[in-house]
Amino acid sequence: MKAVILLSGLAGLAIFGPPVLKSRAHHAEISVIVHEISYSQDSWTGQGECRFEAERSLTVPAGSVEGIRLLAGSGSLEVVGVEGLREVQAVGRACASHEDFLNDIQLTSEMVGSILAMETHYPDWRGWRGGNRYARLDLRVEVPAGMAAEIKDGSGEMVVSNLGSLMIEDGSGEVVISGIHGDLTIDDGSGELEIRGVSGFVTIEDGSGEVVLEDAGSNVEIHDSSGELEIRGIDGSLTLYDSSGEVNVQDVTGFVRVVRDSSGDIVVRNVGGDFIVERDGSGGIRFENVEGSVDIPRKKRKE
Repeated sequence: MKAVILLSGLAGLAIFGPPVLKSRAHHAEISVIVHEISYSQDSWTGQGECRFEAERSLTVPAGSVEGIRLLAGSGSLEVVGVEGLREVQAVGRACASHEDFLNDIQLTSEMVGSILAMETHYPDWRGWRGGNRYARLDLRVEVPAGMAAEIKDGSGEMVVSNLGSLMIEDGSGEVVISGIHGDLTIDDGSGELEIRGVSGFVTIEDGSGEVVLEDAGSNVEIHDSSGELEIRGIDGSLTLYDSSGEVNVQDVTGFVRVVRDSSGDIVVRNVGGDFIVERDGSGGIRFENVEGSVDIPRKKRKE
């Protein structure tokens, strides 16, 4: 079955390879509740300029859907798990600088095994010699609560909540994530990351921008290039690879291990296990209330 609504000129679904969506969360039976997505022009965030616009919508029964795989391009994106929902529903607002572009802003969907694959499409700019041009789709997708998801996004703000295991590859723009009932894997280019409430493992590969992580239920590993790290409430151990920016860590039940830090202060409080810094460049190291052993570079021990 294949459905179409108007959305980005990204590559085909082969970019993801075979489905790898797995969730450790237990999902209860879904009760029959009638749920509708409300649409209003004022509800979209990051609207920006929109000379020509058109509404888009898509609904797919969720009976045999175990997870979604979404390739999205330019525009804001919101993916939300809704209790009792029995469909995957998408509503969007296509915006373009030229009216002719609206016809090329599309969203396609098809079942790949038990995965609902959705992809956005935009106008082909080749040969275009006009002045200012833009085309985007501000999109909201609602799925049954706890459903696993794999998202590849180009640019624009992203908000994700109440899902199962989640994999995100993001180009640019702020990403806000909450209520993930499973593992979380993020590969982020630029823009702030704000993450609250993950029951499983967390793995983050971040380019630039502040990272805030609160309330993770298992081990966390972060590879960060630049930007401040704020990490609080980890029920497990924390491993960090950091280049630049201050690191603040608080309330970790396991160990805290900084494999590499190039510049910026490291501040650690309330650690149930060991605190280890293997390599550190510039910036001080401060710690308090570490129940395990402390092993930091000799030159930093008096700071």
